[in-house]
Amino acid sequence: MKGKRDVPEMSNADLKRMLDQTMTRFENWRIEVERKPNPMMIHSLKNIMSIIETVTSMSDRRMEYSYKELVQRMAELMGETASLNMTIVNALKDDDSIDEDELQLISSGLFKLINAAAELARLVQEQFSAPELAAVTARKLLPGAQETATPPAPKRQARSHGAMAPAQEKK
Repeated sequence: MKGKRDVPEMSNADLKRMLDQTMTRFENWRIEVERKPNPMMIHSLKNIMSIIETVTSMSDRRMEYSYKELVQRMAELMGETASLNMTIVNALKDDDSIDEDELQLISSGLFKLINAAAELARLVQEQFSAPELAAVTARKLLPGAQETATPPAPKRQARSHGAMAPAQEKK
């Protein structure tokens, strides 16, 4: 028995193709209704066509937005790569070695590059693939060096009364 989750996810291109086929069928139906008018059919057809046109325009806008954001994320990744490359080249320029300050700059650039790559991967997973693959949802994917320290977990408060915990109670 197939469940709701057994239906494969469809890509934007598949949805667009299905909408185009549906629009063609409804256009053929509209022409037939014009040849042999039926008031009830005409009213139903107008409602259905309105819904389909709304869905089509929403789908078109979503695809345009998705690709614009994809191109932007790709450009950010390329920019971070170029920036890291220039940081390394400038560090090696004078003395062919990397000192502590230059290493800090390179590390910072590397974190930015990794974040840009992770953001691009997140975008691709969220908008261009099945939702099961979109596991990462946080905006800042890799913390910087100053954010890595985590506060200790809060201590559990001991019970002050003599009652046992529910799992330890005798039956």
